[in-house]
Amino acid sequence: MDHRSRAANRRTVLFCLLAGLLAPLGSAFADTYPSRPVSVVVPFPPGGQTDVVGRLIANQLGRVLGQAFVVENRPGVNGSLGSDMVARAAPDGYTLVIGGPGTHAINQLVNANVRYDARKDFTHIAMLSRAPMLLVAAPQLKANTVAELIALAKAHPNSLNVALTGIGSSSHVTTELFKQTVGISLNSVPYKGDVPAMTDLIGGQLDLLFVPATSAVTFVQGGKLKALAVAGSQRLEALPNTPTMPEAGQPRIVNYSWTSLEGPAGMPPEIVQRLNKACQEILKQPDVVAQLAKINSVSTPGTPEQAASFISAEVARWVPVVKSANIRTN
Repeated sequence: MDHRSRAANRRTVLFCLLAGLLAPLGSAFADTYPSRPVSVVVPFPPGGQTDVVGRLIANQLGRVLGQAFVVENRPGVNGSLGSDMVARAAPDGYTLVIGGPGTHAINQLVNANVRYDARKDFTHIAMLSRAPMLLVAAPQLKANTVAELIALAKAHPNSLNVALTGIGSSSHVTTELFKQTVGISLNSVPYKGDVPAMTDLIGGQLDLLFVPATSAVTFVQGGKLKALAVAGSQRLEALPNTPTMPEAGQPRIVNYSWTSLEGPAGMPPEIVQRLNKACQEILKQPDVVAQLAKINSVSTPGTPEQAASFISAEVARWVPVVKSANIRTN
């Protein structure tokens, strides 16, 4: 054995010794986590689905783990501003973000200025909840079913106005998926958020809108909007007479507005498991399930690996839709 081989062997032995010494330290660090308040970034303004779920989970994490989980609203660039801040934070478990379809699937496909890759630049801790998209229409629209809507749109191309709650939003990509799948043309009208879009829809300035069920169910129940279909695999308990898109003959039009818990890439596995275990415990609690049900959401407990796989699949799913529709934003 020459001197280079002996030196390589010594380095290998030294590395193994160091790894053995540091492993207990990592475990001890996880055992004491969290030892100070944890920042939970909600990359949207207060009041929306992401904020409501984020505050619910943060409060419960504080209870389970015995330390404050403090929500910070950091809106901007369709949620990318706050998400990017977390991606660049220290991966020590003290800066987390509530993710969603825009921030962790679509934004990087439609905005060249988004500097992160949602698949690689985050530690995927847990999926939290999901709510189906809902296709709603103005009460005066002369279509009460998906089939009638498609027939009307084909008979009068570009005569129907469909709202988009933001360029590159879940509303936008679901609308494009629907148009591409059924082969119709609609006149798209972009808005900055759910509220102004639904306000104009209720007022009769628009005809259609895909929006998370969390935002629209109460307006349907109050008769201000009519629901044509739930873009989910099951009917909503709150709208038992509204069919799903698969029931309406459109099995491809299934899409959910979801939330997830993420941290910077490279977080210690022990801390990830500690947070995931807490999330799974929280998401199975009857009171949490009930609170999510009030906003027409369901809990989605699962492993970090399942969260990472889901988000990777979501990015891949929207690539052809975005390319076909040539969706771009700044």
